[in-house]
Amino acid sequence: MKCSTIVKEIQSKRVDEVTDSLIRALVVGEDHRNALHFGVDPIAILRSIKVRVFEGKRQGASTIEQQLVRTVTGRYEKTPRRKIREQILAVMLNSKFEKDDLACCYLTVAYYGASLVGVSGLRKLSSSNPHFTDEVIVAHLKYPRTSNPDGVVAKKHLSRVNHIRRLLEAKSTGLFLQRSSRAFPESP
Repeated sequence: MKCSTIVKEIQSKRVDEVTDSLIRALVVGEDHRNALHFGVDPIAILRSIKVRVFEGKRQGASTIEQQLVRTVTGRYEKTPRRKIREQILAVMLNSKFEKDDLACCYLTVAYYGASLVGVSGLRKLSSSNPHFTDEVIVAHLKYPRTSNPDGVVAKKHLSRVNHIRRLLEAKSTGLFLQRSSRAFPESP
C-alpha cells in the first residue's frame, strides 16, 4: 500500500519543521476529535450530512488520516466510492501507525499553496516570514496561498488563523476537553 510506504519513509527521517506545537495546531484546527476516533469521525460525518440536508451547504468531515490518504493517492474526485475507499485506508493506517506519525506525515506531504508542497513548502513558509506561527501554517492547508492572492482569500485565511488561535487558547486554559494520550507543550 502506497500510504503505508510513505508513512514508514517519513518515520525514518527527522523533519525539524514538524514540531510538537505544529502537530498540536493541526489537530486542534483540522481534527479536534483526533484522539477519539480510529481514522473516521462519525460525528463529523453526521454534522456534515445535517448541514448539507438542512442548509444546503457543504462541509468537510475528513480526518487527518483521510486527508493524508487523499494527498498521497492524489485522488480528489467527489464520489462516494472515493470517499469510502479513503475511509477504509484511513482506518487501516490508523491501526498500523501512531496518530502523531500520521499527522507528521500529512504535514510533510501537504499542499500549502502555489509552489508550497510538502517539506520544501513547509520550509519556504517558515523561512519566508519569521513571524509565521503554527496557526498560520495550518491555515494554509484550508486556504492555500495562491499565485495571485486577493482580499477574499486573505480574509478567510486570517479568520482561520484567529479561529485556530482561539481553539489553542481554550485548550491551554483547560476549556477544551483533552483526551489525547500525548502531552503537548503549552503554546507560547
